[in-house]
Amino acid sequence: MNKNMNMLTTSLGAIEIAYYDVGPRDEEDVIVLLHDGAYGSSAKLAWEKVMPELAERFRVIAPDLVGYGASSKATFFDRPPQAAHGDVIAAFLANVGIEAPRVHVVGSSFGGSAAVTAARTQFGRPFISAVSIGGSLGHGRNGDAFDELQHYDQSIEDARRITGLLVEDVDQWEIHVKERHANGLLPGHWEALSAARVRAPQRDAAAGPPPLADRLASCHAPVLFVEGENDQLLVRGWTEELAAMVPNGRAVTVPGAHCPNIDRPEGVVEVVVNFVESVSSESQVLS
Repeated sequence: MNKNMNMLTTSLGAIEIAYYDVGPRDEEDVIVLLHDGAYGSSAKLAWEKVMPELAERFRVIAPDLVGYGASSKATFFDRPPQAAHGDVIAAFLANVGIEAPRVHVVGSSFGGSAAVTAARTQFGRPFISAVSIGGSLGHGRNGDAFDELQHYDQSIEDARRITGLLVEDVDQWEIHVKERHANGLLPGHWEALSAARVRAPQRDAAAGPPPLADRLASCHAPVLFVEGENDQLLVRGWTEELAAMVPNGRAVTVPGAHCPNIDRPEGVVEVVVNFVESVSSESQVLS
């Protein structure tokens, strides 16, 4: 990543958010990048090859989510995780003064699901569109493979195993593996992610969210679902199924595995740029 891309920090009360802020400040389109939810992830690991390319055209904001990287280590038990992170991201954007007329939120895996949730609920922000790369909101998971993401013993070997679930050829990503391992050892990280799976014995299992189709039908922002053609964590064709549930949903397949933004960034940059420019043009025509 460009050595000039220094990480910044801001405080939301007791919560500290670390983030990158790159690209032209006078750009009317801002892209917010939300990384995946695997152990050891961070904005840098997810977006270091995507950020510089997008920053040639747009202002790009890429935070470490709460619980990850250099941000505070915490979790929320009183709301679904995607909603919790959406609330924090909306407050974060307000705190750092993002006032661009068009804010697009792009996420990878868990971050993709959070991006769609943000576009649907808005969280008090005018998110104009969403791109979900491998984020299916729980739909179409390949159960056995996806379950492998849910445990981590903090060893370098397990960091390699986790990385291998996200990219096509883990043997080419030894530096990435080492950084993921180091991130996974940060105080509070393992605890924050593991605690999020705790369930109270008296919690009403039936009191879950509305059906996915109902939730997506209420999303009026354009949403692009991006599928890696060699994704082993999600069943083939999940993008078309979800796109059909969104009034302005679209689907595309790119080279790569579950997180093509990591190891096949060129295809991701191309589809994100084309989508954002298309949405922006449509928005200007309607305004």
